Amino acid sequence: MFDVIVVGGGPTGLNAAKRMGEGGLDVCVLERKERIGDHIICTGIVSEEAFNEFELSRDSILASINKFRWISPSDNQIEYEHPRVFAHIVDRGKFDAHLYRRAEMQGVDVKVGRDVAKVSIGKNSVVLTAKNRNNSLERYSGRFVIIATGISVQLQRDLGLGFPKRFLNGVQAELDFGDIDCAQVYVGRDIAHGAFGWIVPIGQGMVRLGLMTEKDPKGCFDHFVEKLPQGKLSGLNRDRIQYKSIAQGLVSKTFRDRVLTLGEAAGQVKTTTGGGIYFGLLCSEIAARIVVKNIRKERYASEALSEYETLWKKAIGKEILFGYLARKACSQFSDAEIEQMFYKAQTNGVIPLIKEKGNFDWHGRLLLPLMKKIPYWQLIKAKLRNINRNN
Repeated sequence: MFDVIVVGGGPTGLNAAKRMGEGGLDVCVLERKERIGDHIICTGIVSEEAFNEFELSRDSILASINKFRWISPSDNQIEYEHPRVFAHIVDRGKFDAHLYRRAEMQGVDVKVGRDVAKVSIGKNSVVLTAKNRNNSLERYSGRFVIIATGISVQLQRDLGLGFPKRFLNGVQAELDFGDIDCAQVYVGRDIAHGAFGWIVPIGQGMVRLGLMTEKDPKGCFDHFVEKLPQGKLSGLNRDRIQYKSIAQGLVSKTFRDRVLTLGEAAGQVKTTTGGGIYFGLLCSEIAARIVVKNIRKERYASEALSEYETLWKKAIGKEILFGYLARKACSQFSDAEIEQMFYKAQTNGVIPLIKEKGNFDWHGRLLLPLMKKIPYWQLIKAKLRNINRNN
C-alpha cells in the first residue's frame, strides 16, 4: 500500500513524486515506457527562469537562446535579441533522467514498463491494474493516485474526469542543417494552419525542424520543407519524422475522490506555443502540496481536493484561455494581412514593447498590448468575440 501512485513518468509526474517524497509520503511512479525519457517528441525549449525556479540540472542543455527571428510568408523578417540568455534547448532524455534521479533520491519507487489499464476507486484505497513488460497483470494499491499520462486520456474517461478535447498537430524532425545563429519562427497559412513552424539549433550544426498546425500536418510539413534551401535538407530522413497531438484549452474536473490529473492530461499547456514543461512543473508543485496536506489529514474526498483545481486555474487559467483565443483569432488572418502586420511591427515600436513586457513563460501581459500595436485590432476583437461565442 503506497501513499500515492503517480501514473506517468514525465517531468510533471516525476517532479510531483519528488515533492511528495520530500513531504514524507511513500510514492510509486508507474511509467509505460521501458526507460524514462525515451521516444519523446518535444522541441525542448525551457526558460532560464524555469531552471532557477525548479532547480533543474543544466547537464541536459544542448544550446541556449537569446535571439528569435520571425519570418513571414514572403520572407520578411523581424528579429529580437535579448540582452541575456532567456531559454535553453534540452535533451529530453537527459532532462527527464535527472528528474527521475531526484525522485529516487527522495525514496520514490519508479517502475518502468508498466502500462496502467484500470483504476478502481474503493472506500479506503485506489487499486491500479497494469500490464508489465511480459504482458502479465500487476496490481498496485494506494491511498491516492495522480494521473499524468499526457494525451492518453482513457483513464480520465473511465473515471468520469475531464480531459483535453481540442488538439494541435505537432510534427518534428532532427537533422544536420548547418549553424544558425538563433531560433527561427515561420508563419503563414500554407506553413501551419493556426500556428507556426520553427527551426531551433541544438548544437554542432544540428537543428529541430517542426511545426504545429490545426490540420493536415504532413501536407504542411512538406510545404514548409519546400520553402527551405534544399541544400540544407540533405540530412532529412523522412522515416524519422515524428508526429504528436498537443492539448489545447482549459480542462474542468481535474479531481475526484482520491484522484488528481496533472500536466497535459489536465490541459496544463501553453496555448500559444504548445509547450507543457513549465506549466506542468508549476502545477506539479501545487498538486504535491495539496496531496501531502490532505493525506496528513486523512482527507480523500473530492470536496477537500477541489482546492487543487482552484489553485492551478488561478495560476495559469487566464494564460491558457487568452492564449487560446488570441492564437485562434490570429489564425484567421490571410497571408496578406500577416505581411501588413510584419510591416507595421517593424515601424511602430513592437520590439521595444517585447523588451519591456516579454516573458518566455508568461505571454498574457505581452499579447494584449502587442495586438494593439499591430493593424486590424478591431478585426481581432471581432474574431475573438466570434470564437468565444462558438466555444
